[in-house]
Amino acid sequence: MFLPRSSDSSQEEAPNEPKSYPENSTPGEMALLDCVDTGLGIFASDHHREVYWRNELLAKMEENGSKEKNILREPENFQKAIEDTFGLGAWAIERAITKDIRRQFDLESSESRDLVSAIKAVGSKISTEQEEIPKAEAFSSSDESRKRSSLDHVKAFGILARSEYRVTMFVWALVIAYLLATDLKPNRFQLVELVVAWYFLCLGVYVFNALTDVEEDRIDHPRRPMPSGRVSISDGWLVFGISNSIAFVASFLISPICFIMILGSFVLGVAYSHPSIRAKRRFPPKMIVSVLGAVSVSLCGGIVAGNLSAPVYFSAIFFGLFAMVTLLLGDLSDIPGDTAAGVRSLPVVIGARNSIFVISLIPLVIAFIGVAFFRMANLNPLFPVLIVIIAAYSSISIISLLGKYDDYVFVRQVKSRMRIVHFIIQLSLVLGLLVL
Repeated sequence: MFLPRSSDSSQEEAPNEPKSYPENSTPGEMALLDCVDTGLGIFASDHHREVYWRNELLAKMEENGSKEKNILREPENFQKAIEDTFGLGAWAIERAITKDIRRQFDLESSESRDLVSAIKAVGSKISTEQEEIPKAEAFSSSDESRKRSSLDHVKAFGILARSEYRVTMFVWALVIAYLLATDLKPNRFQLVELVVAWYFLCLGVYVFNALTDVEEDRIDHPRRPMPSGRVSISDGWLVFGISNSIAFVASFLISPICFIMILGSFVLGVAYSHPSIRAKRRFPPKMIVSVLGAVSVSLCGGIVAGNLSAPVYFSAIFFGLFAMVTLLLGDLSDIPGDTAAGVRSLPVVIGARNSIFVISLIPLVIAFIGVAFFRMANLNPLFPVLIVIIAAYSSISIISLLGKYDDYVFVRQVKSRMRIVHFIIQLSLVLGLLVL
């Protein structure tokens, strides 16, 4: 648990401080500061506190005589600042920061025996890279430059694809709906086409949302690719354009109705984030757009398969409702950034505690639908048992936030568990089709 150094009131305001770097910091210097924040995480409950302690250490460096408060140039002064600030706990902080520096910069143990030597090794590595870049530009051919640029774009795409892993929720719901519509006997080629179309559409929409959220994410999610500087804004736009182009082409090859649904979902995604509309900044429109986007994914699976059966509708309804769960939990963890940006999310409007009660009711609604109408969907008796167990677990997990809703790390952990629950809920529909 976070142990405050004093009872100063400014310490209570620190968690809302946006993550920032000194002016003119290079990517390598920012990466070093990220290692410092990660190491400080053993004494901090969330990344806002990590940034607070980092700034405290920089201030202590200045107090000890540092003119520039530059960790790379004055590693000994930085180490002394840690010892002056944390006392007996300094060794743990130093070891944690050193360990992350080794991992981040791929240093050998021999060149990073302690914190000071690790920072000096980083400084040497950064200086070498900065010297090599102009030389490479001076002597490389235009073809080599284009190759290097292309590799950078591919790397940016990979980083964003890993970061936006939430896209898999939509793909999973689509696959389940298609399997339900085909009675578990899919046309595999058509299913692959659907997955490609919707994966890239959802990825493009999420990247667009990230592009419009950079300032808020500097507060709520400073380690995401674009706020942290690991991916440039221009590369973000490139990934957005390519992803949506692939989605449109793939959907057009499947069928006109699939293309129309992809286009409609794209419009919803743009409406959610575009500065001139910003549906995500207001509570009712944000929920409506999100639920419609989720439902359309599942329905598209049934429509392309040519069978909008009752289980497909179950899949769409469950996905739409559970999308509300993960969305609202995300809003709960984003209260500092949303408040600073003037976003009127549900937790901002009605408060965190009231929002938790609302969110905890959604799984119970899913359970009620499953128990009341499973025979209508021709699902076996195992399905209502599974859905009740899943709903109970979900509601209990959400209610556990009542005493910790201001612990944003814990809130995000619960949200991550609910994403797993989403996969299980969709899978329960497939199990419900099996003949017992």
